[in-house]
Amino acid sequence: MTSRPAFRLSLASGLWLAAGLAVAVGIAWLAWPRPLKVETDVVDRGPVARTLVDEGQTRIHDVFVIAAPVGGDLRRISLHAGDSVDRGQVVATLGPADPSLLDARTVAAAQAAVSAARAGLASAEADADLARRDQARIASLADKGFASKAALDAADAALRAARARLAARQADLRGAQALAGSPAAGARRETPVRSPASGRILRILQESRGVVAAGTPLLEIGNPADMEVVADFLSQDATQVRPGAAASLEGWGGEAPIPAEVARVEPYARTRISALGVEEQRVSIILRLTDPASAPPLGHGFRVDARITLSEVADALRVPADALVRHGDSWAVYRVDGGRARLTPVRTGIGDDRHRVVLEGLSKGDRVVLYPASTLKDGARVRP
Repeated sequence: MTSRPAFRLSLASGLWLAAGLAVAVGIAWLAWPRPLKVETDVVDRGPVARTLVDEGQTRIHDVFVIAAPVGGDLRRISLHAGDSVDRGQVVATLGPADPSLLDARTVAAAQAAVSAARAGLASAEADADLARRDQARIASLADKGFASKAALDAADAALRAARARLAARQADLRGAQALAGSPAAGARRETPVRSPASGRILRILQESRGVVAAGTPLLEIGNPADMEVVADFLSQDATQVRPGAAASLEGWGGEAPIPAEVARVEPYARTRISALGVEEQRVSIILRLTDPASAPPLGHGFRVDARITLSEVADALRVPADALVRHGDSWAVYRVDGGRARLTPVRTGIGDDRHRVVLEGLSKGDRVVLYPASTLKDGARVRP
């Protein structure tokens, strides 16, 4: 009877001991340092370029604004944006505008002026007829020797003066009729408007029929093959750009960049307000397409991203820019060596959005940690 309680005590102690050992093993397993999962990449060789990127806008180099040469009634333009035109082709037609409406007093005055002009014309016709008969009579007497040469010359001069007065009175009548709005004031004729150059119609500024003043813009014409890009860069960046520098156009709607080059850097900076409300000094840089014939069909005013290459190394030892961390006043990376992350100082050169040139500290094939966390320490175990 005395052995049974002792047996139960031994079994309970064993169970407690096993549970304690299991807890200790679990705590040890949880506390044991595990390799940190990290994303890695390899140091390799390839091209690295230092570039500037900013938004730009396409534009045709020479845009011709065709304006009305005279005021008049514009006939409806039958052409459309995108149509091709040749140099000298008629693109619009202007006819004479109808006279403006007159009030009753102005109409009465104009009609009185017409009546006075007609009376003056009648008087001039009578004077001219009288002068013609006098000249004929004196000429007949002069042929018979009964009139002097001086009298004949005076008669000829009087006839010419009478005819001149008659022409003046006829012109006065036409002027009075024009002011009065008479349909007989003059012949109506149209004025054609011709294209100054070959190209395509970019915009039609005045399509519908209507009365326009002289100098009113009607159309814009340009040659899409003569395309360029203007991009506004910060003035401190523009000082690093030189004409002839290689460039490319991105974000135009396709995947492949369009090759271009810097044509000129304008010498005048303009003040612009950024999206954050900060005043910036911007300089316009003009890019020209390297091969316009093979370029996609860009139009006037399209948005693109202009990337200008400042310097480039064709075959450089490069490290991903996302692997760099600050190490004092210089840079460092976490190099994976034997399953551990080793903090390795490096000296870098130029870089782009993805890579930096490695001058010292790494070799080709080294694996480095990308996006290293602030908790990552030198010598920590890692698992790529």
